Amino acid sequence: MAASIELITEQLNRLVRARTGDPGARARDLAPLPGHAGFGYSFVLERTTPGGPSGKLVLRIAPEGVRIAGPADVVRQARIMASLANTEVPVPPIIWYGDEAEFFGRPYFVDGFVDGFKLADVKLPVAEAAEYARRGVETMAALHRVAWEPRRDAWGDPTPLGEEMKRLDHLLDRPTLDPNVVARAPELRERLRSSLPEKPRIGLVHGDFQWSNILFRDGRVVALIDWEIAMLGPTLLDLGWLCLFSDPDSWVARDELVQASPLGPEAIVETYSRAAGFEVSMDEVRWFRAFSGYRFGVITVFNLMLHRRGKRHDPEWERIALSAPRLFERGLELLGYA
Repeated sequence: MAASIELITEQLNRLVRARTGDPGARARDLAPLPGHAGFGYSFVLERTTPGGPSGKLVLRIAPEGVRIAGPADVVRQARIMASLANTEVPVPPIIWYGDEAEFFGRPYFVDGFVDGFKLADVKLPVAEAAEYARRGVETMAALHRVAWEPRRDAWGDPTPLGEEMKRLDHLLDRPTLDPNVVARAPELRERLRSSLPEKPRIGLVHGDFQWSNILFRDGRVVALIDWEIAMLGPTLLDLGWLCLFSDPDSWVARDELVQASPLGPEAIVETYSRAAGFEVSMDEVRWFRAFSGYRFGVITVFNLMLHRRGKRHDPEWERIALSAPRLFERGLELLGYA
C-alpha cells in the first residue's frame, strides 16, 4: 500500500532537517506528480536559517516492493542528472539523494522544481511550436556531444546494440502473444539483425527522448526530464525514438499523432544533423528509425499479453496495439522491404 501524504510529509521533514541542519525546516504543500517507476511529489521547503535550498522542490521515491534496478533505481537517475550539471543539457538540479532506510525506507532523490510546459499541453501557433521543437532536437544533439568517458561512474558501461536486440527477443519469443498483433515482427527482426550497424557512435542516451519529456519556456528548453532508462549506448537510439513518435506513417491513429508532433521525421533529422557537430549517417538513421518501431511494437505486444492474461491490467494497450502491425510494416519500409 502506498504511503499517505501525511506519512511522506513526516518522513520528508526528517530528511530536510537532517540535510539542512535547520531544526525548523519543514516541507509543506506536498502534492503527487505523474510518473512511471516510483512516486513523485512536489513540495515547498521552508527554512528558518539562511543559505541552502528552499522553495519549490521535487521528491522522487523508489517504488515499494520491487528490486532496485533499472527504472526503479532512482539514485542512479539522480547521479546521471547530476553528471550533466554545467553542460549544455538542462536538467533539474539535484539537491540530495541516497538510500538510507531512516527516511523513506527505500532510495530517494530531491531535485529542483523546473517551471516549464510540454508542447502537448499548450496551444501555440504552428510556426512557434515548430521552433520550440527544433530547440528540443538541438538539445538532443547537445546531449550526444557531451563526453561520456568521464561520466561512466554514473552511467555505467556502454550497452552494445546486440544486447538490446537480445532483450527484445526475450519479450517477443513467447507462445502467449497474439499472432495477429505480432504480425511481421519476426521478419523485421531478421532484417534488422542482418543489417546491424557495425560501429554506431556511442554516447549519452536519454532512452525515452520524446516531446513529453522536454520542458520549454521563453523560447528555449529549460529541462529534460524522466531519465529512468538513460544509458551509454548508440546515440541514434534517441533520434530514432523521437522520429517514431513524430511519424504519422507509423501509426493507425494518425490525426492524434500529427497534432502532438510539431515536426515530422525529415525535419527532425535535418535539424539534428545540422546541430550535431559530428557526422550523421543517413543509412544508420533509417536503421534506428526502423529499430525504434520494432522496439515499441515488441513492448506493445508483450504488455498487451500481460493485460489480457490479467497480470498487469492496463486497457490502454488494446488501443495502442491497433498500431503494432503497422509499426512492423513501417520498419520494413524504412529498410527498403515494403
